[in-house]
Amino acid sequence: MINSKEMFRLILFSLIVFSSLAAFAQSETIGNTVVIEMSRSGLSTEIILKKMASSRTTFDVSAASLIELKKAGVDDTVITEMMERNEAPLAAKTPKVRATAAAFSESGPPAQVTRQDALAAARTIAFGKSSVHPSRQALEKELMKRKDFQQLNLTILRYKESADLFVDIGFVSGSVITHRYVYRIYDRRSGAVVSAGETTSWGSLAENLARNIAKSLAAARAGNMG
Repeated sequence: MINSKEMFRLILFSLIVFSSLAAFAQSETIGNTVVIEMSRSGLSTEIILKKMASSRTTFDVSAASLIELKKAGVDDTVITEMMERNEAPLAAKTPKVRATAAAFSESGPPAQVTRQDALAAARTIAFGKSSVHPSRQALEKELMKRKDFQQLNLTILRYKESADLFVDIGFVSGSVITHRYVYRIYDRRSGAVVSAGETTSWGSLAENLARNIAKSLAAARAGNMG
């Protein structure tokens, strides 16, 4: 029979082991070779993406490496996410534009600006997402096909730091059945929210988001609630 001291030692040992495993998991770094191995082992695209999201990554996305990844059978969605994660650190090096515009500080209160003014002054837009889907490229492709978005005369940029408008996209936690996604559009120079909305992934998530975002921007420019 285990006495109280032995039980305490056992619990303490278990805590140390679990803590060590957790620390190891958080410090694990994966690169191209690991991604190829996971893909060849038969792991699903979703599992590979989740593993990438929970690990440090160091990817080589040169042209030669992309060809190697494709030949190894790595899914295009995984390759796209590898490229996006590799590009993210470059955002800090991107020069700021429109230095004369009122700078927005996320730590301070937003300046007073109407949605119409924000849209009238905006020339560029960027997209960010906390969810795996949709891919940024798919969303941008759907937006550029839409006439209502073309009429806004907004140039799509890669990095939030360089854009006038920023669209933040996220999956609604717990909406496993309805697959709801929300978005918020705000003016980076003032911090003012231009518009917000939601849609679902039924059909084509990229197409649904593009349609709703374009309509929201058009409504905001016209001064209507959208």
